Amino acid sequence: MAGCADDDVSAATLPTACLPASADHEQDDSLRLNHLQTKSTHNSYHVETDGNELDDWRYTHVPLDQQLETQGVRHFELDLRFSEALGGFEIYHLPIIDEQTTCRLLTDCLAAIKGWSDQHCSHHPIVVQLELKDGQPADVEAYFATLHQDLLAVWPAERIITPASVQGDHDSLAAALQDEGWPTLGGLRGKVLFILDDSGAFQEAYTHGHLDLNDRLIFAHASPDQPFAAVAVLNDPVGGGTAIAEAVAAGMLVRTRADSGSVEPLNEDFARQQTALASGAHFVSTDYPAPVAYTSYWLDMPEGTPSRCNPVTSPAECESTAIEDPALVAPD
Repeated sequence: MAGCADDDVSAATLPTACLPASADHEQDDSLRLNHLQTKSTHNSYHVETDGNELDDWRYTHVPLDQQLETQGVRHFELDLRFSEALGGFEIYHLPIIDEQTTCRLLTDCLAAIKGWSDQHCSHHPIVVQLELKDGQPADVEAYFATLHQDLLAVWPAERIITPASVQGDHDSLAAALQDEGWPTLGGLRGKVLFILDDSGAFQEAYTHGHLDLNDRLIFAHASPDQPFAAVAVLNDPVGGGTAIAEAVAAGMLVRTRADSGSVEPLNEDFARQQTALASGAHFVSTDYPAPVAYTSYWLDMPEGTPSRCNPVTSPAECESTAIEDPALVAPD
């Protein structure tokens, strides 16, 4: 299957540097990462299978670089499965019955994102949520090492926002966020942040028994009372509104979903989307990031350029163009 990246762009040939913009965004030294709200896509690689009759899978995404360029998406979700034959990770939803994807390999998906990033270096951080679909292997550290290897094969370490870079000299990530908050956008432009979407065995192993993220590249889903708490995946903005509010108040980055299973889109019901946007969650995910022919439903970030000031966390002086200004992000 073809990958997302253009034929002449591969992980091996992508440049590591992202040249700074000729002009800085206003408020780059005051606005922080948790002051934004941006559009996300669910199963960002997904292509509807021919003959599909299930509403849950009735959506097709354009390649990741096109989502960045034309739809204003800045947060992606990828489902990962390790391939012994390939020695790396594949990206798809379900074997055979829902397997179509715009980028078959994790490195292809990441190369598509990075290729766009290299041409738009002033973008605010792009976030990639990784959901591990495998059972936990016997040698889980080797599994994590392979995952890190795939990430670093495309994104150089200096362009990855890591747990260590946020924690600094603090005893824990949670303490760092309480004491200092997230870094300002001025030091994060042109970079990527990875999230491990798991609350079970993978989370426990990756956080060294729910203790920390020392020597890790990826932030892990957490609850506010855990020492590594920095991000949370809380998909239900209606039933989970209290949990979202608590995580946002703790300084965590939160992902939620504006729609699920095409229920809201096919009923042209915007209530859940409106709740998600008002919740303070930073990444609002959808299967419908752009208009389609068969429903009026889609997610358009209100007053976004393409992202906007978070309605709960941002300071009063925040402007969406200070989060990301298309005039400054466009290639020279």
